[in-house]
Amino acid sequence: MSEAIRFLHALAQALSTTALYSPGHPAAARSIEALWQALQALLAAEEHPTFLFLGGAPIHAGRALHELSGWPWGQRLSTAGVQRLEFERDVTPAALTEFLVRAQLRLASGIEADTAENDLAGIRFGMVEVADGEEEEEPAQVQAEPEPEEVAEPVLDLTDELAAMAWILAEAREGRVARSEADTVVRILASQLQAQPLPQVATPDDFTDYPAYLAINTALLAMAVASVAGIDRRGRHLLGVSALLADIGMMRLGEPFELRDSLSPEDRALMESHTVRGAQLLLDVAGRGFELAATVALEHHLRPDGNGYPTRRYAPPPHWASRLVSACTAYSSLRAPRPFRPAWAPSRVATYLEESAGTVFDIEAARAVASLVRDALPD
Repeated sequence: MSEAIRFLHALAQALSTTALYSPGHPAAARSIEALWQALQALLAAEEHPTFLFLGGAPIHAGRALHELSGWPWGQRLSTAGVQRLEFERDVTPAALTEFLVRAQLRLASGIEADTAENDLAGIRFGMVEVADGEEEEEPAQVQAEPEPEEVAEPVLDLTDELAAMAWILAEAREGRVARSEADTVVRILASQLQAQPLPQVATPDDFTDYPAYLAINTALLAMAVASVAGIDRRGRHLLGVSALLADIGMMRLGEPFELRDSLSPEDRALMESHTVRGAQLLLDVAGRGFELAATVALEHHLRPDGNGYPTRRYAPPPHWASRLVSACTAYSSLRAPRPFRPAWAPSRVATYLEESAGTVFDIEAARAVASLVRDALPD
């Protein structure tokens, strides 16, 4: 049995015992001491142990602990807003006891917390954080006729990269994550930023190619914004992979949505589940190094006004990468023609982002994307 699994067993025992007794009770004290010893053994084996609880098997070191697939505390902790639990070596027994008290408060009363709790020595916990083939969010009125086109983005011929992205999506349908292929595609896309400030792939002739087109253009745009913001090459690469795979969960729904112009309540519920499905796939299969991608997959449809999905009991702010990918996805989606509407001109999408900043999109992210687009427009 691994130290991680021993620790989770001790955690379950401590949570069960402290639900019945106060921390000072002999039974509770024994369970807390056992938990402390298990934690010390875990910290001796690894420097920064981190657990994710997303409703299925607990996830540790990028791997789902299928030995604990029936562990009931995973769902309970996730529902209580403890999706992430991480430890440092400076953790103290007092901090561990206080964590149990706070966890019990959440579990028992559903108390809400707006942010992750980071004031305990050596312990951080809260919602998942790191480091579109969906029905898009757009204004109610759409134009029936195409708008006059503006020259804003150099149109790239990335036929091979689009084919690679289509293969990556096909692999996802089978429950696989093509890690090296995604990494390679992003490295090629990054090279395009050296010559062009706002490169984009030509819109597809076949609407069924939309998911691959959307993934490529969202990654290009996200990395372009990150470059202007001064984010280093490694950070841009991680962001590019996260943007490329943001909607990978759509491939796990069993049916395509790219040709649909309306959804029944049942279809909408299925479509909205792609965020959780994508995050779970990336964590379970891709593993270490894809934590940011999983976070973005989970969060990129959340909105500042409290709408969006997935529905969460607790609402810490989404990761900055999720907020940026949300705005980039909207831009790339609206720039593409769909069966139910023509493509929007770049300036129109920029205006929509600016007007929706603070409600649909994060203010800074929306303004950054709109600013990049407007700088690329002809005078």
